[in-house]
Amino acid sequence: MRKAVIFDLDGTLWEVVDSTYTSVNEVAEKYNCGPISKEMVCSNYGNNKVETAQLYFPELPQEEAFKILDEADELNNKKLLVNGGYIYPGLEDVLFKLNEKYDLYIVSNTATKKYIEAFLISSKLFKYFKDYVAASEIILSKGNAVIKLMDDYYIEEAVYVGDTQKDCNAATTAHIPFVQCLYGFGKDLGCEYKINDISELCNVVDSILDK
Repeated sequence: MRKAVIFDLDGTLWEVVDSTYTSVNEVAEKYNCGPISKEMVCSNYGNNKVETAQLYFPELPQEEAFKILDEADELNNKKLLVNGGYIYPGLEDVLFKLNEKYDLYIVSNTATKKYIEAFLISSKLFKYFKDYVAASEIILSKGNAVIKLMDDYYIEEAVYVGDTQKDCNAATTAHIPFVQCLYGFGKDLGCEYKINDISELCNVVDSILDK
């Protein structure tokens, strides 16, 4: 039986608030938009591209907002490839242990796979993941992107690991258990499965999948 652990990215595997904040404001200033506050950046994690455009640039036509977002994303990805982000301590040890039993994937709402690749390359964690999906890039909700991934790889059992209500909703849509990372960007949702530190994840996943 093929079993998998599917991860959200921001607030689950790494945190890149400062890089995102400086990149989006650098481009927004170029187009005489903004400024975008750091609080707004934090609140935006987990949103898809349409939601991000509405949050950052509500006064602009969607096409124009998308242009600015694409440019900001490209700039941020270049910075992250060089400088990386804050990787939650102990992550590689957890991925190593999980990968001995389960296939590992990433499904994020990010606009392009390049952002996920910036994480995988700068962190040197590429080897642990079988595949990764940017839901906004393929114009699917996060939940439907999880379903597609599971169908594509014939995954019979999985858990989704994330930090926000939208991650919980995605797991519900895909009919799989959700593990909330309380160290991320979301509030405590009172979920059945939750962790305060990434080091706790292996035991929780095993309690769900290793039966």
